[in-house]
Amino acid sequence: MRADVVVVGAGMFGSAAAKYLSRSGADVLVIGPEPPGRDVSPPLSSYSAHADEARIVRRLGWDHVWGTLDTRSADRLPALEAESGIDFFTECGSLALMGKGVRDRTREMLRLCDAVGVPVEELSEAALGREFPELGLPPVAGGVDGLLERRSAGYLNPRRMVRAQLELAARAGARRVRGAAAAVRRNGRAGAWTVEGCADGVAFRVEAEKVLVATGALINRTGALPAGAALDLQAFTEPNLLFEVSEAQLERLRTLPTIVVVDPEDAGDDNLSAYLLPPVRYPDGTWYLRLGPGMQPLVRELRTAEETLSWCAAQAVTRDQARFLRSVMRLLVPALEPVSVREACCVVDKTPTRSPYIGALDGSEGLSVVVGGNGHGARGSDEIGRLAATVVLDETWDFPLPPDVFAPKGQPLAAGADTGRPDYLTPPFGLC
Repeated sequence: MRADVVVVGAGMFGSAAAKYLSRSGADVLVIGPEPPGRDVSPPLSSYSAHADEARIVRRLGWDHVWGTLDTRSADRLPALEAESGIDFFTECGSLALMGKGVRDRTREMLRLCDAVGVPVEELSEAALGREFPELGLPPVAGGVDGLLERRSAGYLNPRRMVRAQLELAARAGARRVRGAAAAVRRNGRAGAWTVEGCADGVAFRVEAEKVLVATGALINRTGALPAGAALDLQAFTEPNLLFEVSEAQLERLRTLPTIVVVDPEDAGDDNLSAYLLPPVRYPDGTWYLRLGPGMQPLVRELRTAEETLSWCAAQAVTRDQARFLRSVMRLLVPALEPVSVREACCVVDKTPTRSPYIGALDGSEGLSVVVGGNGHGARGSDEIGRLAATVVLDETWDFPLPPDVFAPKGQPLAAGADTGRPDYLTPPFGLC
């Protein structure tokens, strides 16, 4: 097989990039397996972080980079649904509970929103209690400031969004291989690349002028980068709990927006930073509240391929992690009486720049990467994919910040080296 561009990875970034590349007229081949089921123990190359039903959408960003990415993407969601015919976005609003200890950051976030016309309401603790009677306020030192977006905010279904992006890519001419890439390397012809892998037990080989690698948090573990190449990116396991909501409580709790708590206190596992999804209907027909943590020490780093493979197979929440999540749920929704509680895990990645990597690898002409959602890349993925297509096609950069902001950084240390506690594990953690 041959293609102008091979996109390795059919997740949120890869599918969006494939759409924009195909619409430009490029002959695009997308390589990526179907998302695994929860009870499957797939190889690393088959693990996908978008295999869930809900990710938060907001335009209020922690900084100018994410605020701009998120705003541009959120503004396109209605058109993406309409063009694809696939619904995936629920507009229920988004609420950030910001610890008063980061008021300077809060003011800056509001200033940026005002500059681009994103309406955000400031709510006092008393006003929060009146508007959301089911919501309990976490006992963050000094109290919290409520920042509420009512429009173009809520949550998206990442599985369905990826389906929508791939559908539009296919309509524009993109082809798809439902498999996993095992090796990416230069071939004998200068400037050309070969991608090899397996689909349904059958080996494949593709030659292309350009390759875009979009394999997510496990990019350093899957063989999707050329031999010897690695990114300065760390992967972490994120424990979540799903709290089943009874029919009796469903109507009251469905009025909740998505919620993020930003606790600036450096209190280790006692830090209260977390995020909460309102009741979301899962494929089994059950409604669940989903709760996840900030970057407390209880969010574990995956340091080796063996450790990563073991975790992906088991995806288990530890006793300490479950205890923390249950305690936070009691704070945020004190009247909740869950019918059941089940585990749901995912992998998040962190870059030292705290921004996604979008660009070419040093010394690898024709090979680019788009990776580094930093735990909240879903809502900005359409713009991230568009920028990746811009880089691959050498088109004029038209983002308000320079491309250097997104420049990939190579891994400075040997794989598996103990780097200690990264600085992004120190509060405040930002908005999930």
